[in-house]
Amino acid sequence: MFFNIVFVNYCKKNINAFKLINHQKNHKMVQTSLQQAEYRQDLGDEMHFEAFSLDPNINDEGLAGIVNDLANKPKPNQELVDAVIRKGSVRWIGDIELNIARNPDGNVKHYEVPAPLREYRKALGESLDAKAKINPNIFNGPVIVAEGEIKNPLRVMQGDYYDFSATKLNASPGDLVPMHYKQGKTVEQVLADAGLGPETRERYFGLAHLMWPSNGQQFLLVQRAKGMGIAADCLATPGSTPDIVLDKPGLGKPGFGIREYWSYHIAEEMKDEFALKWGDFWIDGIGLYDDLKTVPFGAINIYSEMSVKQIAQGIYNAKPAVRDRVLTEHNIVFSVPTEAVPKFLERFPVFYSLYTPIKDALKEKGISK
Repeated sequence: MFFNIVFVNYCKKNINAFKLINHQKNHKMVQTSLQQAEYRQDLGDEMHFEAFSLDPNINDEGLAGIVNDLANKPKPNQELVDAVIRKGSVRWIGDIELNIARNPDGNVKHYEVPAPLREYRKALGESLDAKAKINPNIFNGPVIVAEGEIKNPLRVMQGDYYDFSATKLNASPGDLVPMHYKQGKTVEQVLADAGLGPETRERYFGLAHLMWPSNGQQFLLVQRAKGMGIAADCLATPGSTPDIVLDKPGLGKPGFGIREYWSYHIAEEMKDEFALKWGDFWIDGIGLYDDLKTVPFGAINIYSEMSVKQIAQGIYNAKPAVRDRVLTEHNIVFSVPTEAVPKFLERFPVFYSLYTPIKDALKEKGISK
């Protein structure tokens, strides 16, 4: 059902002959002008990982340089890692239930930026709107904001992305609005000066996609694109932000209720990030996590019969419009044997909020380190 791509390299490196084995329905592929760059590195104990470029402009040498530069980045602060706490789990994405917070008049409750940050929110919104004209990853979309404890059902209210940006605890409002805020003072400090705690930030609920290709024998990581709202320009798992509009008519009714939304959301994300569709992957287990510094999230364990290499080849050889869409999310994918993930994490820093869910998943697979 899927493409297996066999490359026959001739004397000139940039000339590829390939044959297609097994045509994948509804997904046409085109030949690219350059061979896909690949890189392999030894991890010791007869273990190794591989990296695959999704961008035709990255050659073998460039890919090796990018990977080795990642190894030199600083490890995340342990305090941040420890701020991520597992709160529960569900088996399937459709099992996540929402308890919608409402005002006394029955209308859906909306998150409000704390008063000390409203001047910053206004200026930041104007700045982000200007950047959005040239960066498609920036937009003030709807988000669902967790209220209280992270558990299922999840109590949520409506929010928007710019409010999250305006309440990032480590941001410095004085950099944008120096006439209202002291230079160098963070959002967390501004809130503290007003007697408000970090829990007053917008805690929208996100999703981290823990992908286990080759029927769980491999783990997939990506080099995230610059300009992403969270975990930009770093080694991480893919992820997504549910854009549910809570007062949308029919959301709670059969036909296209919240269970159907979750399935639709994951399908769209996997199509946009990996050119995959339901049937190419399945879900088995979702951990619910609170992050005391940024946002709570669900860590979705996503499995596929396809290998990371097959997924990467499918993206690289897809139609340019499909590949370009993926490149707005990430440009390199990493394939790490599941048993080698602990060694990989010792050598390469990943986004801090992922350490706990990755280690939890490995423990469930009998890999205790």
